[in-house]
Amino acid sequence: MPLSIDVDRPTSKHVRQNANLLSDLLSEAIAYLEGEEAAALVAKARKAASREDVANGDAPMLDQVFGDLSNEEAVFLARAFASHSLLANIGEDVAGRRRHAEVDAQPGDERPRTLIDAVRILKEHGKTDADLAKIFAAMNVVPVLTAHPTEVRRRSMVDRETEISRLMALRRHHLPPDLDAEIRESLFREIALMWRTRLYRPERITVKDEIRNALSIVRTSILPAIIDLYGDWTQKVGEHGHLAPLLKMGSWLGGDRDGHPGVNGETLKLAFASQSRVILDWYAGEVRKLWSNLAVSTAYTPVSQELLALAAQTRDPSVHRLDEPYRLALELIFDRLTAVSQKLTGQPVAFANGDTDVEPYGHPDAFVADLSVIIDSLERNGGDRLVGTALRTLVEVAKACGFHLMSLDLRQNADVHERTLDELYRRAGAGAGVEYLKLDEEARCKVLIEELSHQRPLVSPFTAYSEETAKELATMEAAAQAVRDYGHGCLGAYIISKAATLSDILEPLVLLKQVGMVWGGAAPRASVKVAPLFETIGDLENGPAVLRQWLELPLSRTILGDRPVQEIMLGYSDSNKDGGYVASRRGVATGASALAFEADRMGVGLQLFHGRGGSVGRGGGPAAEAVMAQPAGTVQGRIRMTEQGEMIARRFGDQPTARRNLDGLAAAVLMASERPASKPDPKVEAAMTALAEASFHGFRALVYDDAAFEDFFWSVTPISEIVGLNIGSRPASRTASRKIEDLRAIPWVFSWSQSRFMLPGWYGFASGVERAGLSVEQLRDLAGNFDFFASLLSNMELALAQSHMGIASRYVDLSPDKADAQRIFATIQREHEAATGLALAIRGGSTLLDNQPDLAESVALASRSVDPLNHLQLELLSRRRAGDQDEELRLAIQLTVAGIAAGLRNTG
Repeated sequence: MPLSIDVDRPTSKHVRQNANLLSDLLSEAIAYLEGEEAAALVAKARKAASREDVANGDAPMLDQVFGDLSNEEAVFLARAFASHSLLANIGEDVAGRRRHAEVDAQPGDERPRTLIDAVRILKEHGKTDADLAKIFAAMNVVPVLTAHPTEVRRRSMVDRETEISRLMALRRHHLPPDLDAEIRESLFREIALMWRTRLYRPERITVKDEIRNALSIVRTSILPAIIDLYGDWTQKVGEHGHLAPLLKMGSWLGGDRDGHPGVNGETLKLAFASQSRVILDWYAGEVRKLWSNLAVSTAYTPVSQELLALAAQTRDPSVHRLDEPYRLALELIFDRLTAVSQKLTGQPVAFANGDTDVEPYGHPDAFVADLSVIIDSLERNGGDRLVGTALRTLVEVAKACGFHLMSLDLRQNADVHERTLDELYRRAGAGAGVEYLKLDEEARCKVLIEELSHQRPLVSPFTAYSEETAKELATMEAAAQAVRDYGHGCLGAYIISKAATLSDILEPLVLLKQVGMVWGGAAPRASVKVAPLFETIGDLENGPAVLRQWLELPLSRTILGDRPVQEIMLGYSDSNKDGGYVASRRGVATGASALAFEADRMGVGLQLFHGRGGSVGRGGGPAAEAVMAQPAGTVQGRIRMTEQGEMIARRFGDQPTARRNLDGLAAAVLMASERPASKPDPKVEAAMTALAEASFHGFRALVYDDAAFEDFFWSVTPISEIVGLNIGSRPASRTASRKIEDLRAIPWVFSWSQSRFMLPGWYGFASGVERAGLSVEQLRDLAGNFDFFASLLSNMELALAQSHMGIASRYVDLSPDKADAQRIFATIQREHEAATGLALAIRGGSTLLDNQPDLAESVALASRSVDPLNHLQLELLSRRRAGDQDEELRLAIQLTVAGIAAGLRNTG
């Protein structure tokens, strides 16, 4: 049953007012630009879409309107409905609900929304300043930006939306009539420009595009948010010790090679240079401001000898500045930053008057050291209050961002490592007789450990290698050069996809040795962390044993260094596609606990990297809530998690939103790290294990054991059409086959979202409960006493609410195999009804999300915008699959995909 909207709620009123205004302006823009006839067509379709039967999935009047459209008219209406969907989201966001639902901690609230509140709560519970200083020194909170085939919006569209949001926010205040009219006219102009802007890309996006798009958000919102946070933290919690690098940003853009033919050494260089330009320009701007402010004369105050020595290095000082050593020192710092920019990006920093011939900083630490000289002199000769927040914040940000802004990860599939090493051994004279691919696991480990025991290279500059091997070596060489240019902090980790064995960890170490990032010998060392990614249910179960094997090797200790911390990445996406929602979540949680136990037993710290997506099926949901639901002892002050696809714009699209999300994440990590460890209740563990195993079998029975399911999936979702869309630079499948196993998890989830099944976010739960023999009372006890299960249920209920079985049933009609399609859909529908019933019974609800009225309203509003697009997409898919290959039809389908994705907002 579709969710309803309580129109009497204050937020409903504001959302409705915003949505009506933006909708009216869109209609006005269409009439102005396209004419009254075109506007009448939109009005007719929207009137048909407003009927009650549309919400129930059966919409004969709307279907008739869409059925009478030419392909060209379908393109037009798809644009109109997709634009309406985007504007409805803006209206809702500006009303303030999404942005303020999780912000301020209330008195007595044990789940703070800011780091400052988290510190207050911990001090109330007995933590001393010394305790907090120790905690901060170990903290490492890193959201990692990634690009995947779910980001359908162009940067140009995001810019339009940002400006519309800004203008709408101004209207929240009572304005004079003339100013209100002026803002309304500006809104009309922005919406008209949006209407004339392509919603989608006419060609496939490149890695360069992805880097540029992400950096646009980093520059305008994420970096300013980080600066603001460090400014506040420095003032209010800085007494507990140095904060940086408490919070940093990471990225996969330009370094994620797994299944991506467009990522190589050149994209890695481009990513670093592009990032460097952003942060160096900001440093230069801040130094310039400090230069303006610190016109302090030695005629009125002494300065430190260190400052005088720094000032004396300035080239060609002005005679008017000889008594202003702070300014002279800042001139030198500015010139050295310009030299760094010339070296790393080929261009001087912003505000620079051309190139400079001074010596560039060799490392960000030298830049921080020069700033520290200025701080020290000011403190010694005037007191702490002369330093100011801006200078201290600049130092903290420089420690966190270096000259690289965001640490880049390298990622590659273990299969590629195996093939590359096989070729290197076959082509190396010293490796004669080693056919690596034919070796068993024990023999492989023996060969690899031997290779790490000396410095001899496998690679020869005089040997021609295959294209794949040459590309791998070139990318690693580019990474090695980046470390030399930017420092060790520029690389986050080397991620090994499909890691399942000890040899999978050793292989990249041997390859990195070829470019000088690993040094062999009796005590091997490495300049980059190597992190296995455990993705499937089986790999998650086997992960602790692999970690134990690795840590038992003497060479692991020297490679991890003096303060050993091993990073492990946990995959939510492939584990979901492998075993379903419940088994995936349980597998990640139990895997994390077992990994933490092994690491602690071996005396090594653990940093978990959570590979989450935006949708519930891929680990999505509020990040802070997800952190707080992690098993005790697994966070340890350190966490990395991916921010993927369209979720980057949603969570970090403007500075206030970015700040709230980053601050909330840091607070959650601090609180989760200090949660006392407790022994799990055996009854709880037994119930969860039984549920996970039973749901795993229920999911597999449908997805992998039913011979008709593969064809069902390809026919009742728009996966075939999505594969051909230009919505990401990465191919949708790892191979050319149609097998579910080979399909990437992201388009898998994306397709189910488009057709409104939302299957990856709930399927298997109800059948698992039945198979495990669990009662509602047992489930209710689990939810009340186990944060993990409560979070699992909460996210599942959202997926159930976003699904629409009435519309899904219409997609089932697309299948040519009616009998099997109806049989499979009946199974899915029974599971959906049972899961909904259980979700409500466990918490005593009457309708989905009735305990979260803001979220329920959000889902209902999205459905109003998305339902008509689904009906239009169904009409267009029917034409396409009947043989109509018209280019206008393909374009119309693309627009419906973009509109549905934008409306649902967490499709991947």
